[in-house]
Amino acid sequence: MKKIQTEITVDTVRQVLSQRTPLMIKSAPQHRDAAVAVILRDSLTSSTLSPELLLIQRAQYPQDPWSGNLSFPGGKIDPDDRSVYAAAIRETREEVNLCLRREHCLGRLDDIYAVSVKVRVSAYVFNVPAHFDYVQGNCEVERHFWVPMTHFLCGDSHAMRTIAWHEDRAEVPSFLIHPEAPPLWGLTYRFVRQLLRHCGFNLSLARD
Repeated sequence: MKKIQTEITVDTVRQVLSQRTPLMIKSAPQHRDAAVAVILRDSLTSSTLSPELLLIQRAQYPQDPWSGNLSFPGGKIDPDDRSVYAAAIRETREEVNLCLRREHCLGRLDDIYAVSVKVRVSAYVFNVPAHFDYVQGNCEVERHFWVPMTHFLCGDSHAMRTIAWHEDRAEVPSFLIHPEAPPLWGLTYRFVRQLLRHCGFNLSLARD
């Protein structure tokens, strides 16, 4: 009998990403390019093999379109960056003071175009040991959360919610990750859903 998968493991992520070719979208002239790091940390407990995912809450910053929202460490690709991968490494070091290395990299997700802001975003997935923690690197980050990946498989956390986007309000699919955190939605939500889908989890949306 086939074993039913009930949690996401680092080995699963490594295997599925190594067996697929990521979709790399060609950059459009009107779009900026950015790179983010999807960082998984080995579980601090022995009761689960499922890792924790690092999410940061961006500080209130007028020039940041995602000000105050949850995101991955990352940012725009600079002309001096040797590659998209190098940009993700640099931005992670600057924002959260984590020094990622090649051996931490599990693979790359499909590129995504942001809907509301004209930017193409590429995401690399990393796995770090359980003792890795975050030390705030710059003023762009207000706080951080390590979220067990099993949390995203709980139906109650995944629903349509009304969020404020600058001067507008919209109903969007989202995850709740912490009582004191805003909902996880938008571009970062889409990357999390993509990772879950690659690992064999297609979640349905509940209504609040």
